[in-house]
Amino acid sequence: MNAASEQRLFEALATITRAFADGGVPSLAPAGAEAAGPADPSPAIDALNPETREVLGEAALAVAFGAFASRGGDGGTMHTLIAALGLMAIQCGEEPDPPAEILAIAAEDGRVEEEIDRAGEALDEEFGKDAAPDAVIGALEARILGTAVTLAGCTMPDGPVDQSIVRLRAARALARLAAGMMAMSLAGRAEAALPAEAAAPAQPAGKP
Repeated sequence: MNAASEQRLFEALATITRAFADGGVPSLAPAGAEAAGPADPSPAIDALNPETREVLGEAALAVAFGAFASRGGDGGTMHTLIAALGLMAIQCGEEPDPPAEILAIAAEDGRVEEEIDRAGEALDEEFGKDAAPDAVIGALEARILGTAVTLAGCTMPDGPVDQSIVRLRAARALARLAAGMMAMSLAGRAEAALPAEAAAPAQPAGKP
């Protein structure tokens, strides 16, 4: 980190620290403005200029990355994906709701099932039932990436569309899928860790 970035980070941390030490947040109201009437307090983050805020965010990400990496496990990956989903939703002018986005993977219309069936049939026809797993996985990965790139680069038929918005939608779809895959893995491991009697469905009374 260069000297300018270090200075901005120091200023940002100092502002946040003072806000907590004072039991509130710094006000940006000009001197004497209190006499004219109460003003809404400004959050501490609003007291920082955009460059300082960016440096503070980058530093926070670096600290989080190091903490998650040293701890291991899937928690850090999941937290990072959820944050990315929320930030991309904000970029699209939507209210962030990563859990709803992840759960929506299982609630798509029948076209998703059709795509799954079509991909399975195409793989069976191309590779056969005895294909090497790596070859099949590679073909499916190419299908995922090819579809996402197609979406990112396509032109909508109903007129000119901002391509950056289309690319952002493609990125959101991939991030949502990644978060969903991670959630499935976490749920599967949690279920496998349950005792056998807890994992088994309860039998109705009077039945063996």
